Amino acid sequence: MAEQDIPPPTITAMKIPIIRKGEYDIWSMRMRQYICHIDHNLWDVIVNGDLEEEPAPTGETSAPPAPKTAKQLAARRNQERVKSILLLAIPDEYLLKFHNVADTKSLWEAIKSRFGGNEESKKMQKNVLKH
Repeated sequence: MAEQDIPPPTITAMKIPIIRKGEYDIWSMRMRQYICHIDHNLWDVIVNGDLEEEPAPTGETSAPPAPKTAKQLAARRNQERVKSILLLAIPDEYLLKFHNVADTKSLWEAIKSRFGGNEESKKMQKNVLKH
């Protein structure tokens, strides 16, 4: 009888917001909402960077060492999820420029620098709109 009182879970579908030139501020708010809706821990990956510090690779290989603990596996999985979500939000013509970025925190900063503009360009846009 108690099972009948609980409503079935609802599935909500959200569309990944695609970034456009000059719309970084709105996109970043929508993207944060989207990522937090999926899993709040994913937003922490963007804010804090790598959750688990991996030791520097030794030898001739440049690939990072394979994770050994469950916490390292979860951290790497979260990094890959967030990076793929951010890459899906970038238009195709800019995708090649961001594909080789190593971690999600630096990817977010690269997107911000590419699409957000700097303070001087924002001031110039405001002045143009005033006139």
